[in-house]
Amino acid sequence: MEYEEDLKKLESNVEKMLNNLDSVQDEKIRLQADLARLEQDKEELEEQVRCMKEEKKSILQRVSGLLGSIEKWEKSAVVEAGSSSVTNKLGKAPSEPVQGVLIGN
Repeated sequence: MEYEEDLKKLESNVEKMLNNLDSVQDEKIRLQADLARLEQDKEELEEQVRCMKEEKKSILQRVSGLLGSIEKWEKSAVVEAGSSSVTNKLGKAPSEPVQGVLIGN
């Protein structure tokens, strides 16, 4: 038959094409599995970022509160220092400062 050689070529080409198709389908399945894994990783990382942002916000609030407490304490210390230089604890004006030397009568 004169078409025998053409049919063998066609069979060979079809077989190669089917093998290539199998390889492509296997690769597609592998890539879909990779994609699913990467999407899960992405969701986990997004959750970690969300938690870290919440933690950062909480830390910033706590630090801000601490700074506010320190500033409040500093202001009260300045006010107390200023008021003690004007009056003593009994509410009287302080006498001359004593510097460790007694002056006799």
